Amino acid sequence: MKRSKLEAYYEQEFGPRDDEPDDRPLRRSSGRDRAPARPRGRRGGSGIVRLLKVTLMLGPMTILLAASLLMDCQGGVRGSWVPDILRSTACARRDLAGRVLHLDSDLRTVANGLR
Repeated sequence: MKRSKLEAYYEQEFGPRDDEPDDRPLRRSSGRDRAPARPRGRRGGSGIVRLLKVTLMLGPMTILLAASLLMDCQGGVRGSWVPDILRSTACARRDLAGRVLHLDSDLRTVANGLR
């Protein structure tokens, strides 16, 4: 039988094969001889990628929440290191949260006025 290119390359690089004698019985492999199968799916590093995604998603919301809690929303505060857009956004968020928290009493007032 003619040798394949792969066999010729193998013999050229590594020398002739050490063939086993044909009179030796074939060894059957058992389940213990095989290497354990590697788990399929995502491996290593995916936790870091997920953490980065969550940080990029929640980071701006956290900064805005902290700014709305710490920001002085009184009119005329100038010369601060905080940009105007961040100040106005934080103050609008605080105002909206205040309105939502007091919505129940406002609706009661309207309902009492309609009676």
